[in-house]
Amino acid sequence: MEQASHTASIMERVQDLILDTQDVEDFLNELARFTAENLSGPRGEVLCGITLLRHRTAATVASSSERARQLDEIQYNYGDGPCLRCARQGVLVHIPDFRTETLWPDYSATVLEHGIRSVLAVPFELSGDDARAGLNLYSDRPQAFDANAVEHAVGYVARASKGLSLAVRIAQHSDAANNLKAALDSRTVIDTAVGILIAQSRCSQDEAIELIKSASSTRNVKLREVAAAIVESAGGGPLRTHFS
Repeated sequence: MEQASHTASIMERVQDLILDTQDVEDFLNELARFTAENLSGPRGEVLCGITLLRHRTAATVASSSERARQLDEIQYNYGDGPCLRCARQGVLVHIPDFRTETLWPDYSATVLEHGIRSVLAVPFELSGDDARAGLNLYSDRPQAFDANAVEHAVGYVARASKGLSLAVRIAQHSDAANNLKAALDSRTVIDTAVGILIAQSRCSQDEAIELIKSASSTRNVKLREVAAAIVESAGGGPLRTHFS
């Protein structure tokens, strides 16, 4: 009964974080702080980072503190490590003591200089192929994550995965909407510039478009920027696409 209540409490808190934050990055940072508080215990403080890989190349790192952020950045600089391996391959990675770690010797030496002795990286279960994520737990102590701690972290991630999946899905829809709006805005400006050129130069639509393309190529600027300059020079001012 107590375990069920604890699970419900975590899921409720994750849902609250989604509602209270403005975007996925804010949500991740709040989730990292909440996770660090939730998983710290008798064995000492746990630092938490969350690695989110989107579109296969973009990586967003969230952290419970500035020190946790720096630790994740060290790994990004090396291009590989337990947390990146966890997120990319969807596998749990546990380093009980960096002093005996041999898989990433350069990275291990660097984090030891920052006082970190052990790490546990647990993958989130996200739906779809567009995003992958891992929870990164750091400790100043060797052997900080015993079997019970690993089980606790895995269970925690399983409960938080639904919230993270929802946040990522919301972000993807937001990105798609923003991209569509940007495309429509560009189309509006270009169409207006074409109309101005037709009126001023008494040319055809195709000829007006070619004039804009030629100016874009010659000046090495985007079509939208050329079109915006034409509209502004005609006294039209900045344009916005209106949705009703």
